Amino acid sequence: MILESGQPPKRNLRRQPEMQLQAKCVLAAWNDFPETRKLLFHVENEDQHGSAFTGSIRRAQGIVRGVSDLILLIPRGRFHGLMIEMKTKDGYQSSFQREWESLVKAQGYRYEVIRSEEDFRALLTEYLSEK
Repeated sequence: MILESGQPPKRNLRRQPEMQLQAKCVLAAWNDFPETRKLLFHVENEDQHGSAFTGSIRRAQGIVRGVSDLILLIPRGRFHGLMIEMKTKDGYQSSFQREWESLVKAQGYRYEVIRSEEDFRALLTEYLSEK
């Protein structure tokens, strides 16, 4: 495949199991938990493998390494919101993700690592039922 200069390669979703899981979970949230619509979102924070210049622009725009894959801005119980990191069965958090987890927990947010669509549905059911 020949790409024009500066054009990033297209990612194949079938080769990205975390991305595929995340897409299934977002669809499940949209269909089964309508109260989360527009309040559950993804922050595009993936490593783009661009130039140093592009990286400096992204940092200037506020990109923070380690931010969770999904953020739910609905407070429940003692939590201000819910941060969700998607991982495959054998996936693990980076040091930046663990650091961000600690930061948001200290600020009163709930943080969970999700490894399946079933776990995601159970988490949302439990979290949204809290008073």
